Formats: sequence, C-alpha cells, structure tokens
Amino acid sequence: MKFNCFLYISICFLSITTYAQETEKKNLDTSYWTNWNFDYQLNNLDSLFFEVNTRSSAFDSYIVDGLNINRAHIMAGYAHHLTEKLYLGASIRSVFEPDWNVWYWRLFLQHNGQIGDGLLDFQKRIQYEYITPFKQVDTPGTRDNYGRFGFWLLLGKDFNIGKPKFRTEFSYEFFINNGDDATDQRLVDLSRLRLDMYWYASDRIRIGAFAMRNTEFYFAPATGPSYDANGELISEGKPERNLNRITPVYGFSFKYSIRHKEECNCPGEKRRKRK
Repeated sequence: MKFNCFLYISICFLSITTYAQETEKKNLDTSYWTNWNFDYQLNNLDSLFFEVNTRSSAFDSYIVDGLNINRAHIMAGYAHHLTEKLYLGASIRSVFEPDWNVWYWRLFLQHNGQIGDGLLDFQKRIQYEYITPFKQVDTPGTRDNYGRFGFWLLLGKDFNIGKPKFRTEFSYEFFINNGDDATDQRLVDLSRLRLDMYWYASDRIRIGAFAMRNTEFYFAPATGPSYDANGELISEGKPERNLNRITPVYGFSFKYSIRHKEECNCPGEKRRKRK
C-alpha cells in the first residue's frame, strides 16, 4: 500500500509541475518500432531477459538506409525474485544511432500486483538509468553522460474471444532528468503513454501490436525574428519556452518465454499457471 501511495503522489506532483507553464508542442513524423523479447525463468524464479528493438522514421540519416532504421538497440538483463510479487533487477542496453553508440545502465525494483481480486494486473516499477554516449565518427557536437530516474505503471488483463486468448495492456512511463545539461530546465525528461494488444499464439509465444505517444521535454532558448534577402519577415522571434517534441509511434511486438515452474511471476507478466 505504501508503495502504491508513493507512486500516486509522485505522478500527481510531476503532472502539476510539468504542465504549470505554457509550452510549445511540436509534432514529429510517425515512428515505427519492432520489439523482440525473450525471457528465460530459472528454477529459483529468477529470470534472464533479452530484447532487440528497431525504430524507423523520417530522418536525416540512418543506420540501415533501405529500411529507414534510424535507431536500434540490444538489451540483456536479470531479475532476482525477492518475494512473491517483488523483483530487483538490472539491465544493460546498447543503442545504435547515426554516428553514436549509447549505453544505458539500469537498476530497477518492480512490484507485480492485482486490483479487484484479480480483475486487473497492476504492475509498478522504479528504476534508475545512467546513460553514456560514445561518438563513432569525427563529427561536430558532444553529448555528456547523465542519469535519470524512471517510473512505470501498467494495467493489464487477459480475456478470450471464443477460444483464442488475448491480453491488453495500458502503461505510462516517465523519466526525471538528473544531470543532463541540455534538459536541466525541465523536471521530466521523457514520457510514454502506450496501449498494447497481444494474442497468445501458445503458452510461450505472444504476438502483439501497440500504439504510443512518445514525448521528449526540452527547454528552448529565446530566438529572434528571421528575414529573407529582401528584408521580408519569415518568422517572428520566440521567447524562452518549454518545448515538447511529440512522436506518434506504432509498433509490432513478439515475446517468447521459457518456463520451468508450474507457476511464474516474471517482470512484465501476471502470475499464471501453465496449462
């Protein structure tokens, strides 16, 4: 109960502070993601998990030109079973961007609970990430190491349509910047509002699709007006302001799980018995 109250108060506080000032909202081109997840549960209920992700959108340069892939990552992690519903874990993610390779080092604590005597799965996660960018080519610009705290909430439910079994999940995630010079004027660094729909192809395989609103929060400095060669005004200047860069995301998910126990409570899934 204390865990749930802490998360609720934190979200209310962040919502108020984030939207208290007027902001400029900039809508970016749609991005298309693929997520490939694999997890392996050990006999002690600990689990290993792996993920491969690709992102494709309109961009000025790509890591795979033919597919318009401008970002991809490989992640590996381990979750330790503390109690029936609580997990402590860590992961390492290597992100490939044009000219950059960025490493994300993450620690997390996740609680898998339920609402209404099993009516809905309610999962919560607190995490800390430390991000270390490395430039791969000699180009202008630098990026500093920085850390951020993250909070993730998920509501999920399994249901049947005839014999096929499905699952829907609604999640919200946000990160608090801690030491990034480029965004130190904004409390929230990134937020993701997401809806997933899965079909259970088997006890081990889930195939799904999702839609997400990905928002990056920046502080934009003041700019002066701009003119063309004839002295005609092209655009007016803007004062210092908050800038929200919003990217609509649509994606495909594939999940493969290996279970060795009759019951399982792995991060990201509800407790269920094998059939």
